[in-house]
Amino acid sequence: YLLELNHITKIFPGVKALDDVRFNLRKGEIHALVGENGAGKSTFIKVITGAHKPDGGEILLDGKPIAISNPTIAMEHGIAAIYQHLAAYPHLTVAENIFIGNERLTGPFRRISWKKTNATAKDLLASLGSDISPTERMGVLSVAQQQLVEIAKALSRNARILIMDEPTAALSKRESEELYRIVAGLRSSGTSIILISHRFEDTFKLADRVTVFR
Repeated sequence: YLLELNHITKIFPGVKALDDVRFNLRKGEIHALVGENGAGKSTFIKVITGAHKPDGGEILLDGKPIAISNPTIAMEHGIAAIYQHLAAYPHLTVAENIFIGNERLTGPFRRISWKKTNATAKDLLASLGSDISPTERMGVLSVAQQQLVEIAKALSRNARILIMDEPTAALSKRESEELYRIVAGLRSSGTSIILISHRFEDTFKLADRVTVFR
């Protein structure tokens, strides 16, 4: 397995949110995580991304134990999450959103190379089948387009594991179908995806395996 979580437990005051959870993910696989609200899916994802520290259990990446104490460490290990409520910067350009905190610098004074930034952003978006302009302001894009930008952002940081939280919740049927195409392409290229969704259509269309939280 690429990623394994064994006997994960997380306790909040008065609530055991995760109780001895086991989960694994193969390379180039879409593994759906489903269950009713309150079953612990969000808490589990926050453990994987370093937002929550588990009270018990271990996380293995490539068969080796790792400690993910914050989201930056998760990203360094190639783990990225795209949440239902996107954390975009609407006043910045598409390219700036993709490379924020990971800027393309050049020269002895380490200034941002806008030419390289925009060109690389354009190539990333093109690899997803999108012709969104890298200089377009993020705030004018549709939700579906903003999701594409977030996926491009994850790819720019060499994410091997992509967590998608209710990705079709705010999309039309046509937009959902386009997202299915993109996600299937990511799987074919070797990216591993954890898909959280309440829509059975998402699961039936995409998932190789399904884990149910109760």
